[in-house]
Amino acid sequence: MGRILLRYVFYFIVAVLIYLNARLYYQPKWAKDQLHLNQSIYAQLQHLQTRMHTGAGADMQNVFPEGFLFLNALYGLSWCALLEKIEAQSAIQQQGLDEVRWALQEIASPVGKRPFNPNLPLAYGAYYMGWSNYLRGKYLTIIPASARDSAEVKVFQNNCALIASAVQKSETPFLESYIYAAWPADMVLCMATLALHDRLFEPRFRQVLNSWVERVEQKTDALGLIPHSVHPYTGSVIEPARGSSQSLILNFLIEIDSNYARQKIKTYKQSFLAYRFGLPGIREYPKGTLGLGDIDSGPVLLGIGGAASIVGQRTMAVYGENDAAIGLRNSIEAFGVGLKWRGKKRYIFGTLPIADAFIAWSNSVEAVESERLVEKRNWRWGFQLGSVVVVIMGLIGLRIHRNRKF
Repeated sequence: MGRILLRYVFYFIVAVLIYLNARLYYQPKWAKDQLHLNQSIYAQLQHLQTRMHTGAGADMQNVFPEGFLFLNALYGLSWCALLEKIEAQSAIQQQGLDEVRWALQEIASPVGKRPFNPNLPLAYGAYYMGWSNYLRGKYLTIIPASARDSAEVKVFQNNCALIASAVQKSETPFLESYIYAAWPADMVLCMATLALHDRLFEPRFRQVLNSWVERVEQKTDALGLIPHSVHPYTGSVIEPARGSSQSLILNFLIEIDSNYARQKIKTYKQSFLAYRFGLPGIREYPKGTLGLGDIDSGPVLLGIGGAASIVGQRTMAVYGENDAAIGLRNSIEAFGVGLKWRGKKRYIFGTLPIADAFIAWSNSVEAVESERLVEKRNWRWGFQLGSVVVVIMGLIGLRIHRNRKF
């Protein structure tokens, strides 16, 4: 009986290794019509649309302090990334525009605003203002100038002016998200909205952005990176850079000052990009340091952060680090069990909508086939070699057990 059990355990391990190695060769599916869009992302958005309209935002708010807003913002941004690249007047574009408008309405609703304080120096705080206004700006980006709602434009521009005024009056470059709590990643979103404004309309905020970058550089941590959290009144470091926030920061910092951002990506790679069993991951804490997972990081296994790696996939792609981006993407496909069923795709069996939204947003860098990432080398070889070793060792173990005399 023991021999039979060991044999089936071995077969199971081999089956899992075959599945994982096969998934490491994953490629998105591209539509064969004139849109050439990423069908995998569209399938993710189809799944998310169903979940979003059946209470996913409220569910995530019960898990995360900003779950409602964060989920709606990521959902809307994923649609925007797809819509920016496809043909106007298509059925998919109309569907996407409806969904982005719906997400904006949810964020602006009393439920969306409830966790945030309207009496902060920047009303509702940097987190709410950053994500909500950035999504509104991306929504305006995908609409022709002549078709934009003037009221939407006015809200976006007024919010940008409020952000600029608040940061200019502040003693620190990092405004509060909550009373007596400041996270620089939230402020990077706010400043990215100013950069987005200047790409959409007559430039107004370049001087504010340049001054902000100079002030930020004076508040970096020991690695020279933007910290995870800071003192709300002085901007001094409370917690240094972490993978989850740094991955997010770098996605938007490049829109504010690309030269400055490219200086930081080098340190990010050196300090946070790591390999486990031959596969890439983004550490939650810099090399040489340890820490536990929390609400920001998600699960941390062997030092690799869940949120850091999912968002890090997008970070690597944005900065042209294709091998790392593809490695992260395909590792997420494999270990996140990305499954498509009846035109809808979900990860981790659809149990956590915020994870599906993060993955959709990260995958959206390949919205259409022309943006397809191309790898330069076989980054899988370490995992492949390890898999072969495990199988050989298993076969040897079975042979020894079979020949053992009792």
